[in-house]
Amino acid sequence: MHRIGRRAFFVGIAGLLTAPLICLAQRPDKPRRIGFLSPESADSEGGQLAQKLIPEALKQRGYIEGANLIIEWRWANGKTADLPALAAELVRSNVEIIVARTNLPIQAAMKATQTIPIVMLNGNFPVESGLVKTLAHPGGNVTGTSYWASAEVFGKHFQILKELAPRTDRIAMLRNANFLDRPLDQAILAVHKRAAAQLGMTVHYFDVRGPEDIGPALSAIAASGIKAMFYTGDPIMRARTAEIMGFLRDYRMASIAAIPTFAEAGGLAHYSPDGRGFYDRTASYVDRILRGARPSDLPVEEPANLEFVINLKTAKAIGLTISPNVLQRADKVIE
Repeated sequence: MHRIGRRAFFVGIAGLLTAPLICLAQRPDKPRRIGFLSPESADSEGGQLAQKLIPEALKQRGYIEGANLIIEWRWANGKTADLPALAAELVRSNVEIIVARTNLPIQAAMKATQTIPIVMLNGNFPVESGLVKTLAHPGGNVTGTSYWASAEVFGKHFQILKELAPRTDRIAMLRNANFLDRPLDQAILAVHKRAAAQLGMTVHYFDVRGPEDIGPALSAIAASGIKAMFYTGDPIMRARTAEIMGFLRDYRMASIAAIPTFAEAGGLAHYSPDGRGFYDRTASYVDRILRGARPSDLPVEEPANLEFVINLKTAKAIGLTISPNVLQRADKVIE
């Protein structure tokens, strides 16, 4: 009886000692907190897409917003000058990761912290822009997805536009004039001019520095008589997407964009990476970092495929007949 009593005693003590551990194991984990920084507005097309697809992609990996995940959303509403302050807010809110969409938010986040991991969503020319050391070995606290890796691809947009509207000899471009002195921007402009010249066209730039400049710039394009536009999808322009799309429709302008969903929204065509796929791949980076991976060890991912989409309804509305050969090359035709 004595030995049985001792065994019962030690079993009881073991139960008491392990009880707190069991309670801890059953206690819900502390929610993971990440930040999201975007130059757009929350109600823009891109903003709505991000708020839908990022939580969905993270949910597939076990993170449920409002349960074990908190997302701190920050929107610049087209006012890129506000990005540094918004990035600083995210740092103060103790987020574990900052997901930054496009270069200006990425750069603002980099200035705000050198320790919190930053996941790029659609970084442009990340090496040339100084966002990472190399695509294979980013170094530092930044990694993620690259939207464009080479400026030469923009020449393809002019080629497609010429095929869609063969009479095009002048192209209008809304241009963000805040960064014209940067070597990268100068290199991209050189690509534009060279590609257009090879096709017998000239590029005419209409500069904007903020969303409030879009209206006057569109009026200037209308006055110029130019009937074709290359839409870059700069954050300033995206703040006035509906206004720009209405202008293209009213003035029956041929158009091509470097961003997805442009053709679906009523533009003539777009040639770009598949925008939706970036959100899933970005969520993969977030998951791996939350599980302990270091950003410096995760290679930057480039877009695997570019998608060519034509809106045939828009073509008919502006009086264009698209060649069957061009239609056959399209990945998608909206009829």
